[in-house]
Amino acid sequence: VLLFSFVMISCVNAASKKTDLILKDKNYRLEVNTLNFQIQFTDKSGKVKVPKALSSGLFINGSPVVHTIVKSKSSKEIIFDVKTEKGESALVNLSFENGISKIKVTPLIAAKQWVSFRLGGMPVAHGLGDAGGYNESFNLIGNQNKTYNIALNGASRWVSTFTIFPKNNFAGVFFDRGKKSVTLSENTYQLNIEIEGESTFYLFLGEPKEIYANYKKVRNQVGFEDIKPKSRLFELGWESWDALGWNTNQHTVKDILAKFHKEGYPIRWAVTGSGFWDEGGTTTSFGRFGEKFPNPDEFKSWMHQKDIYWMIGLRTNLIPSGGPYYPKTKKRDKNLKVSSFYGNDESDEALAKNILLTDSENNPIQVTSTIFPIVPCYLIDGNKPGAASWFQKKYAKWKVDGIKEDTMMEFEEETTIFNKPIAKIATEGGLVMARCGEFSAPGTLLRINDTGVWDMQKRTTINYLQYAASAAPNVYSDVAGVHNMHNLNAIDANIRHTWLLSLTAGLAVGAFPSKWSAEEQATFKKAIDFHYSLVPYLYSAGMQSYKTGFPYTLTPMSIAFSEDAAAVEFENFQWMIGESILAAPLLKNYKDGKKDIYLPEGIWFDWETGEKFSGPLTIENYEIPLDKVPCFAGGKGVVLLRDKQDQLSFRIYDVNKKSTSEFYTMDGAEKYSVQVKKNNLDDVEVWDTTAKQRINFKRELGVIEFGITEGHSYEIR
Repeated sequence: VLLFSFVMISCVNAASKKTDLILKDKNYRLEVNTLNFQIQFTDKSGKVKVPKALSSGLFINGSPVVHTIVKSKSSKEIIFDVKTEKGESALVNLSFENGISKIKVTPLIAAKQWVSFRLGGMPVAHGLGDAGGYNESFNLIGNQNKTYNIALNGASRWVSTFTIFPKNNFAGVFFDRGKKSVTLSENTYQLNIEIEGESTFYLFLGEPKEIYANYKKVRNQVGFEDIKPKSRLFELGWESWDALGWNTNQHTVKDILAKFHKEGYPIRWAVTGSGFWDEGGTTTSFGRFGEKFPNPDEFKSWMHQKDIYWMIGLRTNLIPSGGPYYPKTKKRDKNLKVSSFYGNDESDEALAKNILLTDSENNPIQVTSTIFPIVPCYLIDGNKPGAASWFQKKYAKWKVDGIKEDTMMEFEEETTIFNKPIAKIATEGGLVMARCGEFSAPGTLLRINDTGVWDMQKRTTINYLQYAASAAPNVYSDVAGVHNMHNLNAIDANIRHTWLLSLTAGLAVGAFPSKWSAEEQATFKKAIDFHYSLVPYLYSAGMQSYKTGFPYTLTPMSIAFSEDAAAVEFENFQWMIGESILAAPLLKNYKDGKKDIYLPEGIWFDWETGEKFSGPLTIENYEIPLDKVPCFAGGKGVVLLRDKQDQLSFRIYDVNKKSTSEFYTMDGAEKYSVQVKKNNLDDVEVWDTTAKQRINFKRELGVIEFGITEGHSYEIR
């Protein structure tokens, strides 16, 4: 930077002459008011896309910057010396290139300080992981300033500072370790961190697909890797907790899984997360099964014979050696009774390798969960060299197929310690349902915190949408009908809940609906079977998300159609699955059997009836009976389906547009495509371009369908 000529502009107070400095890329301009470091972005026509803060744009310990000196300037970067109203000084590097602005702030005092970067308010915001998931609505903007703390606690365990403002073609994020929060209101967007040393804020400009691609690039660069999804976890799963609680053992699990299989439920993974360890142990008593699973090799073999992969619960906390340790609370829900926990000798090895979470003086920190194991524990610090590999090798002693990670510890600052150990299990071949982490999902599925059936009308769905907006769209909550399957007064609610889950990457069952009528069981099974038919399509959307960063598996309407004001402002829980299915489950006031539907521009078909609509259109009080698939086909109009004999087919809807749609084989290794080379489906031929031959197809009103060979590409000519 010293190669550039120095420009010295001193702005002592508000009476000084304001000087705007400008950085540009091909689409946007970044303008800096040198009086008080106010920043705004405009498009090429001069229209403000991202407004400046009402006062200063940068604060240190709450004091606004009021004095700046420009040390150097090039076409891509400006370096400032800044001083606050109270006299704190910092060096600021500001760059802007290819839709990414980077603001690095280095205070000149070597001590922990609060650094806040501020912009003006914008009308619609999404993201913030779990912190945004407990909001009153999907839109995080309210009338008053609200500060979202980015911290780990019993409910908020996947955290992110990423916020997207779809109406403004804008997003922001920061990754540094320290106490973090984000403040949002109609007038303010502010990023806050308490840190010693430099802090860096990233801002993204562009269409949503550009923003998510740039966000993926940046988060990968700073160390938050994305995990390639495994198709097995997109299949139907089963979890023991809701069905069996602490009565989970080899015999009870076999009995209920055999029942599901007998009734035609295609379960492909199962979590036995309750008490599989020996007496006094925990999930990190690596390889030491207890009396509930006396023959784990035989049990695993039984599971594999039924094409079910065995997953266990796993946490990243270790009880210290020594013991025994006596919990203050000796009883927990679902018939758990614990008298004591033995000390874990593995913790001594972890101490010796210096891979535990430590304080500023390198002393290991002990934390007690209020849930389990309710005695002081050490925690693996995944940021330390060797920690992830050590933990993965210890996990391998269990000799199972994967994990449901569910660490329950509270932190304010150290939110980044979980990703790498859990991601290492995934990259070494294990199935991973992740719970704790930051910025990227450490496994295939990302689980929101415990929910009940009634949460589907608000928190479950909002949490799902915030995860997707935060670039983690392979969502999962809990089993279908969780905590309610035996409540005969809640069967309708359980089925609506199951439809919701069927429209996402993760669907599992728990308790069997044995007391339901045959008709009710058939409706429940219809939702399960619909998800089964959609798994190849869902998995391809998950792979597209992994490759591009864009949340294809579950795309909120405001992000899929960011230029459509009605879609952005519509809050009746709709989203896109891939580029051709609009999910519209009936969740709010579901007993009415009706909901308002918004269909964006284009042609849309009711999935169940085939009725055709032309958008943009709001359909008021649209009937969605309990047994109806709550979806519309449109967009590109190309859907990949699977029947019960595992035959794949493409269904092409007549949406009056040419398009190319890409899909992935179920191992994620090969990409193939369908090209629709004609605006309509009149007088067309279907060609397998891989085999170089014309193939037969079925035609119905508005749609054609044909069987395919996985991995082959096709053309509609």
